[in-house]
Amino acid sequence: MTDRKSAGGRGVPAIGAPGRAAGELPAGHPPATPTVADHELSEFSGPGLEIRGASIRGLMHRYRGGPRQDAFSVVYDEASDTTLVIVCDGVGSLPRSHEAAAFVTDRLPAHFWAARNWAAAVKSVNAELHELVARRRAELGPAEWDANAMATTVVAVAISPGHQGRRVEIVRSDDSTVWALSREGGWTDVSATTDGDATVHTGSVRALPTDSPRLHHAETTLTDGALFVMTDGVDVPLRGAAEVRETLATWWTSPPAIFDFGAQVGFARKTHLDDRTVVGVWATGEDHA
Repeated sequence: MTDRKSAGGRGVPAIGAPGRAAGELPAGHPPATPTVADHELSEFSGPGLEIRGASIRGLMHRYRGGPRQDAFSVVYDEASDTTLVIVCDGVGSLPRSHEAAAFVTDRLPAHFWAARNWAAAVKSVNAELHELVARRRAELGPAEWDANAMATTVVAVAISPGHQGRRVEIVRSDDSTVWALSREGGWTDVSATTDGDATVHTGSVRALPTDSPRLHHAETTLTDGALFVMTDGVDVPLRGAAEVRETLATWWTSPPAIFDFGAQVGFARKTHLDDRTVVGVWATGEDHA
């Protein structure tokens, strides 16, 4: 269970100094129109895998009265014993980026099943998002569009049977990352750095929709331990502080209860105020289906 004695004012555990915002910032008024929930939790289990997912509204969006702009989805194809994890981080400077993030997490799996290739799947969902944005822009006009613009980055993982353990295929546009955690508590960034397709270029951040998606590709193997697909709300403090790496390793060497996992993803730490999304995938040691 999460150690509530170390919790910040929002009932989440603190790692280091939680900062004043975690203890003093109120939830705020309900929005004027329906929007995404502040927090989202999911858990799954199957042959060889345990999965926990949590997306938590960050303190900056709480302060500004804006919605959570992260989103995630987890889907499974029984015929190929393949699990997809998609995590999106809406571009915070654009007001309706939560819609772009939700659109990509909803549509990208179908494109992957059709192509069985991440580069082709992202190209297709990028084209669909382009069409959606073009329709919205035409309906609203230039003045209203500024208050309704949207874009998102994406990281996606396909986990399928391999010769030794599970094969993991990764693609990301940037910002969001994938980390491996060994059973001994060691963290390794397994995010992609190689150019995986001649029509897709490795480079700086290119949020979707864009005329030329820039994607990073990588492959790894999940034999034991766990993988964590995350937005930079967790990646940045994980990468930057040994204290965060040690604490999260202690919490996540085995799958937590889902409500504990949600609180842990939302941990309080001074100056880290962004939305937080993590999908954890644990190898259970069972035979693959």
